[in-house]
Amino acid sequence: EVTYRDEPEPALGDGDVLIEVDAVGICGSDLHAYHGHDPRRNPPLILGHELVGRIVQGPGAGRRATVNPLITCGHCEYCIQGRDNLCAHRTMIGMTRAGGFAERVATAARSVIDIPQDMDARAAALTEPAATALHAINLSMKALVRPLPECRVLVLGGGAVGLLCALLLRSYGVRDVR
Repeated sequence: EVTYRDEPEPALGDGDVLIEVDAVGICGSDLHAYHGHDPRRNPPLILGHELVGRIVQGPGAGRRATVNPLITCGHCEYCIQGRDNLCAHRTMIGMTRAGGFAERVATAARSVIDIPQDMDARAAALTEPAATALHAINLSMKALVRPLPECRVLVLGGGAVGLLCALLLRSYGVRDVR
């Protein structure tokens, strides 16, 4: 179930910022957690990792930003190699840390990504799923033997990431997207 409740102000750790949330997306993983199908997200955890807001405390206070919800140590061998998704010390907003379905969220300052100050908050909340779609397309382009616009592409899944993949493929000049 979803409940509306008062929560204490998020505690800031070393190197954290406090963000006042303007908009947050509902990811498929949030729905899996809601239905009890994700053992990594245990109630009463505050979900939501596709967020945008204004930094109200910490470095960059006053700036509008989105975040990379994956917070890593930055020092282990995986992080040094740029494979931070494998960091054994990683945490994640909306999974192991309170998420963006709150008025304010604490996150690592190094995970903050500035956005244009006049960007629509709902569009900015799509940054994380758009990055996921872009990453998938970039990986596929490395495996292709011909240029992407010459390919016929099938996108499996009509959720946010699938739709963003289709839009990005069109912007890359792919004419046959199914």
